[in-house]
Amino acid sequence: MDACPICNGLINVSKPCPFCGGEMEERGPLQEFIDDYSPYLSRELAANITGTRDCVHLYYCSSCDHDFRVATPLWEI
Repeated sequence: MDACPICNGLINVSKPCPFCGGEMEERGPLQEFIDDYSPYLSRELAANITGTRDCVHLYYCSSCDHDFRVATPLWEI
C-alpha cells in the first residue's frame, strides 16, 4: 500500500520560498482545493487531475504571497 508521508504525519517538510527566502507553509494536498468533493476522490482519480501518481501539496509564502505545488513521492508501507 502506498501512502503520502506528509499527509500521514510521517515527516515534516520545510521549504524556503524561491522568491524571498521566507519559510513556506504546507497547506495540504492539492486535491483538497479543487472543489467541495475533491478530498473524497480516489487516489487514481486524483492522479488523473494532478498528472502525477505523487501526492501534490500546496505550499504558501505569506511574506511575498506566492504559492507553489510540490510533488511528494509516495512511500510503500
